[in-house]
Amino acid sequence: MENAITHACLVHPHPLECEAVAEWLRRRSYIALVGKCDSLEHITQLPYLKEIDIIVVFAHHAEKTADQILKIRKLYPKLKFLLLAPSPSTESVREVVRSGVSGYIVFEAELDEWERAIRAVSEGKVYYGQEVMIKLAESSLDNFIQEPAPTTRDFLSKREVEILRLVASEYSTNRIANELCISDKTVETHRRNLFHKLGVKNSVGLTKVAVRMGVV
Repeated sequence: MENAITHACLVHPHPLECEAVAEWLRRRSYIALVGKCDSLEHITQLPYLKEIDIIVVFAHHAEKTADQILKIRKLYPKLKFLLLAPSPSTESVREVVRSGVSGYIVFEAELDEWERAIRAVSEGKVYYGQEVMIKLAESSLDNFIQEPAPTTRDFLSKREVEILRLVASEYSTNRIANELCISDKTVETHRRNLFHKLGVKNSVGLTKVAVRMGVV
């Protein structure tokens, strides 16, 4: 596993800065930079997209970028995203978390944090920077639940909706696995993905969101 190479694509709107970041990525032994471009808008047209594991995105407008990421992940659900953006607002953090990004840090983060983020995402983990975590903490679950309910079709897969419904119905992991004919490990993976997408920390949070969405 230590020798695994992650194939990445860099999205950066400014050519000089893009090349500087690309060079930094090339120096990571666990990263193979497959390509780079200036925008997410046409990334689905890249001929090498199926070879990519991670897209590293530099963006000035986190909420707009989150919407683009949602659309791309519908077509390529296995793609992982690491977003670098300006210091976030509470609302932009929520939108980015809902998009299902694997990593989110601010532009101004130290290179050590860049390193931790890219390594974590390359290993299939989730990494949120300190500023991002603070914004998430500032927004209580109660306030989150009071907002208009998102529609499941926008950012949850059919399987994730099934898992969400069963969790909200108080099914255990083992019972969900038996119900859907999948492994306990797969159930836990879907549960973690739901936590990240919906911005909650436990099954109680999932249940409240499921009610808002009309899943149960």
